[in-house]
Amino acid sequence: MKQLKFGAFDIILAVLIVAGIGFNVFAYGFYNKDDSEDKPGDAGKPATTAESTPGASSGAAQGGGASTSGSGAAQSSGSPAQGGDTTAQSATEQPANTSAPTPTPGQQASVVNTLVFCLNSPNISVNGQEAAIDELGSAPYNHNGVSVLPLRAIYELLGGSIEFDPDTKYITARFLDTSLKVKTDETGAEVNGTFTALAVAPVTKDGTIYVPARAVTDALGAELTWDGETQSITLEIPSQSAINASLLLPAIPLNLSNPAGQTPTSTTPSGEPTAADFTWFTDGIYKTGVPQGATPITDMSLIMDDWKMFVWIDPDHVAYYDSSYILATASIDEIGGSIIMVVHELKMVDEDGTTQDISRFGPESYTGGYLPPNYTGISVGESWHRYIITDFYTIGGKQYGIGRNEVQSGEPCYVALVRP
Repeated sequence: MKQLKFGAFDIILAVLIVAGIGFNVFAYGFYNKDDSEDKPGDAGKPATTAESTPGASSGAAQGGGASTSGSGAAQSSGSPAQGGDTTAQSATEQPANTSAPTPTPGQQASVVNTLVFCLNSPNISVNGQEAAIDELGSAPYNHNGVSVLPLRAIYELLGGSIEFDPDTKYITARFLDTSLKVKTDETGAEVNGTFTALAVAPVTKDGTIYVPARAVTDALGAELTWDGETQSITLEIPSQSAINASLLLPAIPLNLSNPAGQTPTSTTPSGEPTAADFTWFTDGIYKTGVPQGATPITDMSLIMDDWKMFVWIDPDHVAYYDSSYILATASIDEIGGSIIMVVHELKMVDEDGTTQDISRFGPESYTGGYLPPNYTGISVGESWHRYIITDFYTIGGKQYGIGRNEVQSGEPCYVALVRP
């Protein structure tokens, strides 16, 4: 066999070849290690396929993962470092992350509707516009020291609803996500599902249910303001839309015009009232009503000031064996749209002639308003004691008023006014 001989050049060349191969192997391994484990900005890089990273499939399905936003698979053609930096920048600069959320369908900006009630007035201010509360002439009033409001009118103005359960007799008022559940003559209520004690029980008067103003306020999340000088209640009620002013009922005129040019004679009664002043009433008018030939008073400013007054208690013996009557004076005035009648009872005379001096009890003040639908009568007082004068008229140079006195005990009581 021929013996190989290596020279110094061959040895040097072999060393260089071996060293080159080793360097390439080392460099390749170092590059792969750096790319897969230690490179900055690559640790949070999203996987470009669902298979490469557990959970990537669910992120893509939700449509909210980075791989669908343009910073994931779509950037895989760039360098790893560039891909990582773009993803971080996208998370802080997308407008969807800095602006307010898009409202859901049907969602509207919140507004506040302002309702202003005056005690004993059938009118209401709705966002500054005067209107009638309802077609019944309903008016808020003071019930046993508590201001009560007409429930149905408020909720229907707002666009809410009233439900009545004929079995349980409960009334439920709903507006948006609020509810108020009440029952007449019960001092407990459900306000948005929570039991609440009421200051007074809801009461029904002239077909309208009235509830304490505070219960309505709490149920609707409203703010309540009381003005003692004007006897007014302001409710500021959050809503989704303003009340449509075109749907409001026309305001009820509180000072009616005087188309007939009516002018009264002297309206100041002379002396104390006597039974003889009311024989016209006791002779049958209390049953038959306004007599023929009378002229109705349509200008209600003419009923103001002082009157002689007669209250006849159960003249037909419906409730009692004996009847009686009361002689009194009455003064009528109008303040801020409310009617004030001050009654000073003087004598009570029983059917057998027995007379009692009751003047020592002093005058009592009753507050109310005009009677619908013509608003030519007045109603004043509380639910347990109310004077209702249904008709005012003139005849023979005198002014007259006739009506009734509603009392809690229920016996029929008739009322007459005359002057001078």
